[in-house]
Order: sequence, then structure tokens, then C-alpha cells
Amino acid sequence: MSKHHKTKHLTPGIAAVATPDLTEAVTITEDTDVAEAADEPQTDQPLPTEPAPDVKEAPIGAVKAEPVHLRGRMTLEDAFQAIGLNCVAQIEANVPGVLKQHVESLHQMRVGLRRLRALLAMFEELAPPPVPLHASIEWLSGELGPARDWDVLADSTIKRVPGIDAHALRQAAHDRATGHHAQILHVLRDARYTELMAQLKDWLGERRWQPEGGLPKDSPLLERAAKSALPLLRTAEKRLAKRIDGLEEADAPGRHRVRIAAKKARYAAEFFRDLLPAQRVKRYLGHLEKLQDRLGALNDLAVADQLLEELKGGSSQVAKQAAYVRGYIAATGEADAQGLSKVLADVAKRRITR
Repeated sequence: MSKHHKTKHLTPGIAAVATPDLTEAVTITEDTDVAEAADEPQTDQPLPTEPAPDVKEAPIGAVKAEPVHLRGRMTLEDAFQAIGLNCVAQIEANVPGVLKQHVESLHQMRVGLRRLRALLAMFEELAPPPVPLHASIEWLSGELGPARDWDVLADSTIKRVPGIDAHALRQAAHDRATGHHAQILHVLRDARYTELMAQLKDWLGERRWQPEGGLPKDSPLLERAAKSALPLLRTAEKRLAKRIDGLEEADAPGRHRVRIAAKKARYAAEFFRDLLPAQRVKRYLGHLEKLQDRLGALNDLAVADQLLEELKGGSSQVAKQAAYVRGYIAATGEADAQGLSKVLADVAKRRITR
């Protein structure tokens, strides 16, 4: 796992650096062991009891995604590899913060994982990952989700509810979040996680999606990305427009499906923005971000209602506060959903691939 706090752009040209071979890894380990043995204190020397007073641990911060820089002469396969490695770098860069149970590091790790899943879904017909690799990606996504949901409930949703001292309820939510954060520590130290990241970097770095003998000559992956990415972007646009069509404002599951489609369309545009008209991308992303913010707020309320249902069996004080908050967020959700149709209709007609 990377210990860097900032991601570096990984391009096809440095794929070998991202995935060192086993011989190199063993050599590094052996050298390290020798160095450590040489530095071991002698028995007649006192061991230090405290670190030097001026030594301070570097602060842990959440690492956002680095922009993906694509060149005009890149093939679609080159672009896919570069974007995939960029997503993996964001995931790994946030591991140190997640191990410290830093809330925003977990959020950004999940963002990196969502970006990767969106990329794989986008290329599912051109570069499908092996079934076990895909299953492990979904496993990791499922393991990281609950802690973030409880964090949002405890630190955001409940705090916005007026007219109640919900300290007991917030503490109960924090306790649930703490338990899930502790579970994530086990997940990140699990052999399955280690194998997943190693397999991902190998699959991306060595282009394992290629069949024996290489790609067919007519494969879109061999074409220039500036041209062959357009059908993929159109698919994302059409999926979003289709899910918006006929959506009822009060349909929470339907809103969630639209939110996912909007997120995938946004990631797709961000992935390939270097190869698209700058102003058009900027306007398109602006509309999608506004829609995502609104749908995200509604989704937080829907998730909060489900989590509060789990807390109703707690103490009488927690149960009473949970019932009050559920009533408030139900009314808030209905009010916030009003007028959503106009925003949705505006986004549905937006296109980046005219």
C-alpha cells in the first residue's frame, strides 16, 4: 500500500514502475532486512525510551483525485490504462488516513473506488476484468460503505435538525460508525485486499484484458481516444436521459438510479476532458454537479431514515430522538424533492458529444 499523501500520474510509459517484478521486490526486502540487522543495538547499549522532541508525525490528509492528463495521440487503450492507474493511485493514497480512521480519507478512498467502478462499467464490453477481480472490487466497495453512511448521519444529518438536543442519538450513531471503521482496519489488513490491489495493478499495468495474440485490428481500443471515446460518452448521456425520463419526484429508488447515472456521466466527462472542447465540458460538468448535489442531499435523507430505523431499539431516549429526527427528515425530503423535475429535464437535454 502506498504511503504517499499525494497521487502521481501513472501513464502507460511507467506501468513497469507501478508494478515491480517479484525479483525486485525480494531484493528490496532482503536489503532492508540486512540494514535493520546492522542497526540493531548492542546488548551493552541503552535503548532509547522516547523519540527526539523535535520529531513530529506528518499530518494525515484526504487525497482527492489528480486530474487525468491524456494526450491527443493516445489510443483508447492507452487512455483506459492511464485512467485506471489514476483511480488505483487515489485509492491507495488514502489508505494511511483510513488506517487512522480519518473520515474524509475514507470518503476520498470511496471516491477513487467509485471512479474505478465507473470506468470498468464504461469499458465492460472492450476490457472486461476477470470475474474474481470484479467480485473483489465489489466486495471492497461493500465493506467501505456503512462507515461513511453512519459518519454522515452522526456528523451532518442529525446536526441539521432544529428543536431537539440529540446528543444521545448522535452518540449512538457515532458508536455504530466507530464499529464500522474498526472493521475497515481488518479489511485493509486482509489478504484479499492486498491481493486485490496487486491484481489490479498487474491487470492494468500489463494490459491483461488483451487476448492471446493481441487485440483484433478492428478493436476500438486501438483507435485514437479522441474519436473512439465518443460512443462511450454518448452511452453515458443516453443512460442518464433514459433514467430521467418519466421519473416521479417522490420516487426515492428512481432518484437514486438517476444519481448513479449522473455520477457515471460526470466521471466519464472528467476522464476524457483533455480530449473534449474545454468550455463545453465545463458547462456540462457544472449542470451535472448541481444535479448531483441535490440528489445527494435527498439520498442522505433516505439513507438516514434507514439507519435511524436500526436505532429505534436502543434506549428510550435514543428511540424518542430517532423518531423525532425521522419525522423531520421525512418532511424535509418531501419539500426538497419539489421542483426537481425542472432540474432533471434541463440535465436530460444536455450533451457533451454533439
